[in-house]
Amino acid sequence: MEDAVRALLSSRGVRLETPAEWIEIPEFILLGIAEKTSEIGGGISETNVHVWHIESGMMPLSRADFERWCVDAPIGNNWILSERELPDGCQDNAPHGVELVIWGPEVLSRWIGDAVISGELVARAPTIVSEEKTEHSSGREEEHDGHTLVVPAIVTLDSWLIQTGREGSVTSPVLLKAALWKISGFLVGPDGEELNSNWEVIEDPWASSVSINEVPLGDSHIRIRTVDPPSSMWREESSLLEELPSILDRKIQGGEESKDGPIRSIMLQWWRADISSLKKSRVFIGIPGWIVESPGRERVLLHSGNGRTYPFS
Repeated sequence: MEDAVRALLSSRGVRLETPAEWIEIPEFILLGIAEKTSEIGGGISETNVHVWHIESGMMPLSRADFERWCVDAPIGNNWILSERELPDGCQDNAPHGVELVIWGPEVLSRWIGDAVISGELVARAPTIVSEEKTEHSSGREEEHDGHTLVVPAIVTLDSWLIQTGREGSVTSPVLLKAALWKISGFLVGPDGEELNSNWEVIEDPWASSVSINEVPLGDSHIRIRTVDPPSSMWREESSLLEELPSILDRKIQGGEESKDGPIRSIMLQWWRADISSLKKSRVFIGIPGWIVESPGRERVLLHSGNGRTYPFS
């Protein structure tokens, strides 16, 4: 996540300068000195801030680790972005002369996640591999190179939290697993003409929908947790084939309606997909979402495309 932090700071116009004397402290990575930043609000001065990063690990950061940082911490403004939980009270127990702001994993993940959802930062999720490879007589499972395509979000998290009375909830960004079907084949005209065609169809198992993709998909660059739907949500191939005609058929301008008279009109005619000619391949993609934990309510997954929630344990 260090690369993501650097990229996001850079996109916000925050320059990290290398200090005259580099400081090495176990568990703490000094990213540099920010000459000016407004990211941390009113906690400390906006200028000349030492920016630190703590990588993820199996265990929370110990009090001994933090006390070791205190011994060598530079006087002045310090900002710690941690992927691990820190002991309670650290921010209030900084050494004299050290102004300190700490962002724990929840704040850090939301900061990064919001930037990904808004499109300011592009995310790369781990390669998603299907647990079960299914052989298709008319298609194949397409391998890809570790890049995961991401559907643009529609729902705004903060607005949704306010509208549903969930302000103050703890949220974490995730990708909801979906599929992109790449389909090629023929459209057949009213007089038997054939038109070679290509389609992209998104299968969203969460929303139980199959639809033509009409928007550019983002290519991902940051690791974000991917959540698989229950296996029963995925469509069988036979069910998918039954739905394709209503999705792939389209109206195309045909011949002249009438050749008589001074006015000639052009008809829109239905061209139907030749199901027997279709070739299909599938790649898994991600739909942005959030894990939402609200006091007194069950934890849920929020879908950024339809604003619906799904149980999550």
